[in-house]
Order: sequence, then structure tokens, then C-alpha cells
Amino acid sequence: MYLLWNRLSLRLRLFIAFGVLLSLVMIVSLLLQYRFYTQTRVESLITQELPAQLEKLGSEVALQLAPSIQVSRSLAANSFIERWIRQGMPESDLWMVKAEMARVHTQLEAGIVFIAANDGQRIFYHHYQDGQLNRREMQRNNADDSWYFRYIGTGAAYELNLDSNEFSGEHLQMFVNYRSDAYNTADEPVSVAGVGLDMLHLAESVSAYRLGKSGRASLANQDGIVEVKAEGALIQDLNSSAALQGLQGHQGVAVAEVQQGGQALLVGTIWINDLQRYLVVEVPRAEFMDPISQQLYRSMLTGFVLLLISLVVLYPLATSLSRPLVHFQQQLQGISQTLDLSRRISIDDQAELGDLAKQTNHLLGRLSLIIQAIFRNADNLSESAGRLAQTAGLVNQNSSLQQKVSQSMAVAVEQMSSSVAEITSTMEELSASSTQIADHSQSVVDVANLTLDSSKKGAQAMQQLLQRMSEIQQDNARSLAEIMELGAKSKQISKVMDLINTLADQTKLIAFNAALEASSAGDSGKRFSVVASEIRRLADSVTDSTQEIEERIQEIQDSISRLVITSEKGSGSIQSGMDVSSATADDLSALVVAATKTSNAAQQISLSTKQQKTASNQVVIALRDIANASTHNAQSVRSITEISEEMLTMSSELNSLVQEFQLSQSSANSES
Repeated sequence: MYLLWNRLSLRLRLFIAFGVLLSLVMIVSLLLQYRFYTQTRVESLITQELPAQLEKLGSEVALQLAPSIQVSRSLAANSFIERWIRQGMPESDLWMVKAEMARVHTQLEAGIVFIAANDGQRIFYHHYQDGQLNRREMQRNNADDSWYFRYIGTGAAYELNLDSNEFSGEHLQMFVNYRSDAYNTADEPVSVAGVGLDMLHLAESVSAYRLGKSGRASLANQDGIVEVKAEGALIQDLNSSAALQGLQGHQGVAVAEVQQGGQALLVGTIWINDLQRYLVVEVPRAEFMDPISQQLYRSMLTGFVLLLISLVVLYPLATSLSRPLVHFQQQLQGISQTLDLSRRISIDDQAELGDLAKQTNHLLGRLSLIIQAIFRNADNLSESAGRLAQTAGLVNQNSSLQQKVSQSMAVAVEQMSSSVAEITSTMEELSASSTQIADHSQSVVDVANLTLDSSKKGAQAMQQLLQRMSEIQQDNARSLAEIMELGAKSKQISKVMDLINTLADQTKLIAFNAALEASSAGDSGKRFSVVASEIRRLADSVTDSTQEIEERIQEIQDSISRLVITSEKGSGSIQSGMDVSSATADDLSALVVAATKTSNAAQQISLSTKQQKTASNQVVIALRDIANASTHNAQSVRSITEISEEMLTMSSELNSLVQEFQLSQSSANSES
């Protein structure tokens, strides 16, 4: 894309650049205008139009319910009905109750009039519709009567209940329930009365509401469930999304923008206290945005037409702006093709392009002076190249003597390079030999160091062996002393056992005497005879035990004697081992001293060979530098020759190129 742009003419570049700039300005301005109008319209709907329409519709609905609420309150507070209920609801006066309910029905044109009468013992539901009065008793366990007990339990003055019963049929009715201020003996209101409104009429009035073309209204209860909605309304539950949940719990107007059924909606709610319901109005956002979008399309079409007109006007303008530059380019092209440095660029523009023409003319003047200098110095360059070629001595047109001198110079340089190369080769062989000697001497040093380390380790191991043998000898001596002490103690135990045997014999003698005395005592000594027998038996057991202990002690003494003899023999062997180990340690110490001297000598030899190797390497490096310098000198002589020939060729080509330029007459005269 960049290469294509660079290939376009300046006129097309200006035309495209201005066209794109105008298009961008038009598009951005239209988008900003569309965004401004959209935000303004949405803010107007949210803050003004939708709240005003909600309040208006809410007032209309409340106005429709106000008469029903007032009539229900008056019916619940009717003094005649309260008195009739307190009297036990006699059926003889039921016709007057019916007349009162018919009057309310006629006054309000309500569909249903009802009274729930409670005298504290019974509860009767009275239903009046189309001139008929129906009556039944209410039960607490009846599901159809749950509304009554729930309502009197809330304590509210009135409520609106959407329900149906057996008298009204399955069609839903909006019942206005109002309680009496009088209470019976069960502390419950004596009556709950009201009217039933036809929800169809209320639904038609709510459904008929329109805001714009597609705006719809609905009624939702306190829990957010939509009970009455217009055809085509999308909102069915105010709890279906977080945005709709935020519209609940407000006494005033609440408006939000939500997504429902894949469509953007503006939804507003208002709480109608008399109806005890939320009035919900939903308006498609696109309905109010479409006119703005259509206006945007019309504006874009108008802008496109204006853009085409601007481009038609812009093309001649771009042509006129690029014309001086094209003229400038044509004049410069003529100078480049003819190489006539006497020509100058002429242009009428006095701005940047005129300044560029002045700078170009100044450049042409300076270029003319440079070409004149080249004219003057071209011959000097040729003469210098010739002298350089003669100095090199390798140019064909030089004399035979010069050729001989230059050739002898090249031969001498080459011979010197060959000699240096031979010396370098010899020194490299010497350096290789020195390297081998140094490597072998290093091997000797390594072996000597290894021998020294092994000797030191052997001496250390022998010292440790001597120390361990000494410790074993000491432990053996201590063991022998303890064994001797154990033998002495075992002999003491034998003496104790003799004493125990003596005591056992005396005990048996005493037991025998006691048995004799017991037998002479008759029956009274029988028990004592049993004790004497047990003592004698115990003495016999002690004697047997002491004999076994003496046998074990004799065995222990024999073992101790054998152990003493074995320990004395082991002590002698340990002493002999210590003498041999001491002699071996002395020999190893002498070996360590000898190995140390050998390692030092080997290290001195290795150091000398390494120094010799370093010196040889330095000589080789120096000879290589000399050889490289000789080779470089030979190459330099050849390079000088080549450069001189190239300079001659270049001076010839330069003269031919300079001849192509055309200078002014004054310049030519100054040159001549």
C-alpha cells in the first residue's frame, strides 16, 4: 500500500488526502450529532415524558377507583346493617339489607355488592348481583373464604383483592374489601363490605393506553407479578431481572432501561395506593430512536452529495496546487538529461517552492564550480598515477632498468619470506618437542604427588591403627580387672551360701524339735505340728536351692578362670601387634620424607620445561609475525602496482565523464 501511494502523482495524493479528510470530518460530525440527539431524547423520556405519562395514567386509574372505595366504606359503616348483625341477623329483616345493597348497586353501577356479616358466633356472606341476593355461611377451613380471615388478620382499613367465587363465576373480579369500625364479642369486625368491579373494564382502560405507537401499560401486584397487561406487552414479572427489581419499592416514579425478549425497553413504574398495584409502562427504545436514525441517514445522504460536489471542486484545486511543482520537475529533468550546468530553474512561486528553486540553482552553481575543479585536477591525477606506477616498478611502459630493479626487489622480498618460513617451521618442531617434554615432566610430577599423597594417607592410617590398638589394650586391661573382681565377688557369694545352708540345717533341727513337742501335747499341738512340718519342708527347699546356686556359682568361677587366661593371651598378642605397627609407622614416615623430596624435584623439572616451552612459543610467534610482515610487504608492492593501474584507468574515465558536462562560457574561459 505504501509503495502504491509513493507511485501516485502529487495531484492524486492531494486529491485523495483532502477527500479522505473531508469524509472523516463529515462522518465524525454526523456520529457526534446522532449520539447527542440520542442521549438528549433518552434523557427526556426518562426524566420528563415517561414520568409525566405514568403520573397521568395513575391519576386516571385512581380516579376510577375512588367512588368504589368510598361506597365500600359507607356500606361497611352502615348503622342499620351493624344493628341488624348485632341482633343476630334475623331473616325477617333480610329484605331491607337487600334493598340497601340494591341502592349501592344502582348508585355505583357496580357488578357485585357483598357483605360478610359476623355476630361473633356465625359468619354469613351476602352476595348481590343482577337483582339476586345469595347467602351462605362462611367456614374457617373453607379455601374460598380464606380471603376474609386473611384480610381481618392484616388490620388494614381496606384492600383490593383479585378473586372469583361461586356466585360471580370463574371471571376474575376486583373486590374492594372495607371493614367496619364496630367489633363483636370475638373482637372481630361485625362486617366487611364492598363492591366487585369488572376487571375487564379496568383492563381495557389500562390496555388502551399508548405512549407513542408501541408503548404498553400493565398492572402488577405487590409481589411484582403482572396481573393485567395489554396485548403485545413483554413485561410479565418485575422479578425477572435485577433492573426490573430496582423498579419496585418506590412510592413515586421509577424508570429504567432494560433488555426484555431481545428488545431494548424503557420501563417505568408508579405505585397506585388506592389500587395497591404497580402501574407499569413499557416503551420500545427503538421507536424513539428510529426517527433520529432516519434523520442520520438523510444527513449522511446530504453529506455524501456535498462531499461529491467538494471533490469535483477539489480536483482542479489540487491540479493548480501541483502545477508549479510539475513545472519545477520538468526543468530539473531537462538539466539532468542534458547535463547543461549553465541552465537555471525559473518559477513564479515565491513561497516554499520558490525557495526550493533558489536552493537548487545555488546547488547547480556549486556543482559547476566542482566540475571545473575536476577538469583542472584530472590531468594532475593522471600524472600522479603515472609516477606511482613508476615507483612500483611494475608498469609495462617503464624502462628495462626500472623493471630489473623492481623485479629484484620483489624477488628479495619473496626470498626473505621463504627463509623466515623455514626458520618458523624449525622453531615449531622445537616447540612441539618442548611441549612433549613439558607434558611428560608434568606426568612425573603428578605421579610423585600421587605417591606422596598415598604415603601420607598410609602414615595417617598407621597412626590411627596405633591409637586404636592402644585403646584396645586399655579396654582389655580394664576387662581383665573387672573379671578378677567378678571372681572375688563370686567367692563371697559362696561364703553366703554356706551360711544359708547352716541356717537351713538349724531350721530343720528346730522344726524337728517342734514336731516332737507338738506330738507330746496331744490334740492341742496338732496345729503347731502342721506349722513345724511346713517350716521343715521350707528348710529343705532352701537347701535344695542353695545347692543349685552353688553349682551355678562354681560354673561361673570356672568360666571366669578360662576368661582370665584368654584375656592374658589376647593382651600379649595386642602388645606384639602394637610393636609391629610402631615399626611400620616409622617406615611410612621415612617413605613420606622421600616422596616429598621426589615431588619437589619433579616440580622443579616441570617448571623448567614449561619455561622452555613458553620461550619456544614466543620465538615461533615472533617468526610468524616476521613471515606475515614479509608476505604483507610483497602484497603491498603488488597492491601499489594494481592501485597505480586503477588510478590511471580512473583518471581516464573521469576525463571522459567530465567532458559530458556543459559549462557556461565564462567558466570555459577561466579554465583555458
